[in-house]
Amino acid sequence: MQEKTNLSSANWKRTLSNITPLLETIVVFFIICLFNESFITAKNIQNVLLASAPMVVMASGYTLVILTGSIDLSNGTLLALTCVVTSFLMPEYGNLVLIPVILIGLVAGLVNGTLIVALKMPAFIVTLCTTQIWKCAALVISGGASKSIPKAAWIYLDWASETFLGIPLMFYAALVIWIFLVFIQKKTTIGRKIFAIGANEKAARMMGVRIKSTRIQAYLICSVSAALAGYMYALRLKSSTPTIGDSLNLLAVASVVLGGTWMSGGHGSVTRTLPASVTIMMLQIALKVVGLDAYYQEITFGLILIVAIIINSDHDRSSTIAVV
Repeated sequence: MQEKTNLSSANWKRTLSNITPLLETIVVFFIICLFNESFITAKNIQNVLLASAPMVVMASGYTLVILTGSIDLSNGTLLALTCVVTSFLMPEYGNLVLIPVILIGLVAGLVNGTLIVALKMPAFIVTLCTTQIWKCAALVISGGASKSIPKAAWIYLDWASETFLGIPLMFYAALVIWIFLVFIQKKTTIGRKIFAIGANEKAARMMGVRIKSTRIQAYLICSVSAALAGYMYALRLKSSTPTIGDSLNLLAVASVVLGGTWMSGGHGSVTRTLPASVTIMMLQIALKVVGLDAYYQEITFGLILIVAIIINSDHDRSSTIAVV
C-alpha cells in the first residue's frame, strides 16, 4: 500500500513538473493582458511566436549541455555570427546558406567540446574565450555595421513570417527541430548518457559511459542549434547586427532554467524548454511595449534567472526522480 502511495506521489510530481512551464506561460500571458488589454490580438500572438522560434531552437539545444552539468557562454555570439553570415550570403545563395551555417555550428561545437574534454579546461573559461572569438568574427565580416538583406532576396525568407492556421511558418520549423531534440533526449542512447553524466559522472563512467565523446556530442548539438537560431533571426529581421547575441545567451539560460532544468545537471527536459522559451520572449516583447529600457530588461531577466535557479536548487538528489 505504501509502495503504491509513493508511486502515485512520484507520478503526480512528474506530471506537475511537466505542466508547470505551460502554466507559467498562461499565467504570464494573463498578467500582461491585465495591464495591457491591447496585447490580446492575433497579430501580437503571432509576433510572440515568431520571436520565440529562434529562442526555442537555441534554448532546446542548450538544455542538453546544461543537463550534463556544463555550460556554454558562447551561444549568443555564435548566433550573431551565423546571423551575419546568413545576411551576407543569402542574396547570392538563397537558403543554401544553411550549409555554411550548420558547418559553423559543427566547428564551434567541436572546438568547445574538444578544448573542454581533451585539455580538461573549465567550460566557463573555454566558452568565455570562444564568445570573444565568434563576436570578433561577426564584427570583422560585417565591418561592425548592421546589414539589411536586399529586397530582391526576400523571396528566400518571406516564408518565415507567413502563417498557417494563424501560426508563423518559422514557429512550425522551430517545432520540428524541438521535436527532433526531444527525441534525442528521450529515445536515444546519447540522451540517456547525457542524463547519466549530469546525475553522477563517476557512476556513469563506472557503467561504461564514454564521458568525453558524450560531452562533445552535447556541445555539437548545442552549437548547431545556436547556429540555426542565428539563421532564423536573419530571416525574421531581414537583416543582421553583429551585436545581436550580446543578451540572448542570458535569455536562453533563463528559458532552460525556467523550464525546470537544473544548472547542476541530471534533471530537466527539452520538452519543458519550449513553453519556457515562449514565456521569456513574451515577457521581452511586453517590456518593450511598455517602453522599458533595454538595460532594465536585462536586469529583469537576470532576476528571473536567479529566482529560477534558487527554486531549482532546493532539491535532494537522493530522493528526486529525474523527469525524462
